[in-house]
Amino acid sequence: MQSPPVLVVLTTGKEAFVRATAVLQMTLAVRKRAGVPVELLLLGPGVEILRANQRNSPAFGQQLDELRREGVSVAVCELSLENLGLTSDQMFAAERVRGGVEIADRLAAGYQVLTF
Repeated sequence: MQSPPVLVVLTTGKEAFVRATAVLQMTLAVRKRAGVPVELLLLGPGVEILRANQRNSPAFGQQLDELRREGVSVAVCELSLENLGLTSDQMFAAERVRGGVEIADRLAAGYQVLTF
């Protein structure tokens, strides 16, 4: 029996660079080793790692590119962006979604949801 698809929800922002980096690495490892669909949703302070103009942005940009090359979809909560006063032109590319709706939809579809 194959494992269910996985949704990784990152709520840790740039204030915890090491933890956010570890979650991105773990997401990549799950995708490569589990062989199931994996999605990454950035929610709340987690959206900050998509900022293209921060000190750690090159590292996050490389990790996001590698995730996409491995087939991981990357989405960002548009309400979290609005609440933090961030605009799309300040961010790395990501699908804009309603975070809570996406989580509810994935749970209903049988996804395993991992939250960090």
